[in-house]
Amino acid sequence: MRIYIIGSGAMGGIYGGLLFRTGLDVTLIDVREDHLGVIQRDGLTIDGVRGHHVVRVPARNGIAGLPPADLAIVFTDTNATRQAAQIAATLLMPEGFALTLQNGIGNVETLVAALGERRVVAGVTMNSGANPEPGRVVYTNAGLTQIGELDGQISARIQELARMLNRAEIATEVVTDAMAQIWNKFVLNCAVNALCAVSGLRSGEIYRTPEMSSFQDRILDEIMLVVQRKGIRLPEPELPKKIKDHCRVRYNKPSMMQHVEHGRITEIDALNGALLREGKALGLSLPYNESLVALVKGVEKSRRQLLHEAPRDYAKLEAEASAEVARG
Repeated sequence: MRIYIIGSGAMGGIYGGLLFRTGLDVTLIDVREDHLGVIQRDGLTIDGVRGHHVVRVPARNGIAGLPPADLAIVFTDTNATRQAAQIAATLLMPEGFALTLQNGIGNVETLVAALGERRVVAGVTMNSGANPEPGRVVYTNAGLTQIGELDGQISARIQELARMLNRAEIATEVVTDAMAQIWNKFVLNCAVNALCAVSGLRSGEIYRTPEMSSFQDRILDEIMLVVQRKGIRLPEPELPKKIKDHCRVRYNKPSMMQHVEHGRITEIDALNGALLREGKALGLSLPYNESLVALVKGVEKSRRQLLHEAPRDYAKLEAEASAEVARG
């Protein structure tokens, strides 16, 4: 089986590298030249819960000349899903299919629009990782991956995919309710990721900061209101309690916190931003989540300016603003 990993940062690197170690034909695809340059020269370094490995996995920043594939695993952030879907449509064999393990909602629909429902499978991963420097990923938490067909059938291909992932030491189970699992993780991500991103605190610190913990409770109340109004049956009973218990013991860096630290665009529009769109369609007001989205957008902008733009001449900006006001 030929596999392309579309988006090969922290999670894509971990999955792709570990699958390659089992002897599978895996190629990493990513847009970051510095990351790919190190992998092509020195191999991909994987550290963390599965030990230390240097994997000589093929890595590309373009798709020209690549042969057709049986499987594409999409690990881009949600801002790049449409582009990833087009790459998958170009590279997959007619009978090939794509698996999305991305955060947020809307990714499945974007892939289906490009590939057709029959050629998309979906899932969630409770693993976590980091990409602290080019060419190196760290597997920080080994959790469960759940995958399933969109129609709920237990197909031969989904069973084989689970077998391959388990052989790579990525614990995986097949589920019949993949979309419900995606919403289950969506609730978790909405309740945790943005709070960590704007505060700079990790989950366990948010739990132990009374004001932040109370803010998280209000965020969760609004999330669950949307879930209930949409009639979504989550697979996890008493999910808000489980999320609070999860925060109590976890100190990993959520991906959105990592994105903010590196001055990257976050996935807020596919998480709490998507929740606002769902709420608006239902006629609901979600002021706590609306405030959180605004804060993330502000922090995201300030970090991009600090890390990736020339220093701002605030005296010049004030003069330009004053002239603008004078012109009316």
